[in-house]
Amino acid sequence: MTGPIDTNKSKATLAGLSLIAAAALWCSAACADQTASYNETQATRGALVYEQYCTSCHGAQLQGNPAAPLVGAPFQSRWMDGQHTLDDLFYIVRTQMPYNAPASLSKQQYVDVLAFVLKANGFPAGEAELPPQSAALRSMMLAPH
Repeated sequence: MTGPIDTNKSKATLAGLSLIAAAALWCSAACADQTASYNETQATRGALVYEQYCTSCHGAQLQGNPAAPLVGAPFQSRWMDGQHTLDDLFYIVRTQMPYNAPASLSKQQYVDVLAFVLKANGFPAGEAELPPQSAALRSMMLAPH
């Protein structure tokens, strides 16, 4: 048998749960799922890096052959499924590319190439550059747009 209900404790518990739920809703909107953003200057730098280090495997039009395509349906179905962050792609690129010299470019060069790839896939340019830090890129989703 239980004793009388302490209404003050019940109200405090309910208020605490409400606060937690409100914080979770706010954070789901503000803390994650930011759209990947770059600016035109960064994409232009990325195009130059891409031309020098990536074209021989991924093609002048990012179409692939012999390597995977970086535009179109195959790329979009692999990366823009709403399950991958920009950091997921950044990790692959910076640790495995270029194929003949993995991890040989600067983080800035890798993130500039990502800006070029985003532009080639129709992501709109913004004001800010993509940052070359994994923590920031982790909050940017590669989702269909």
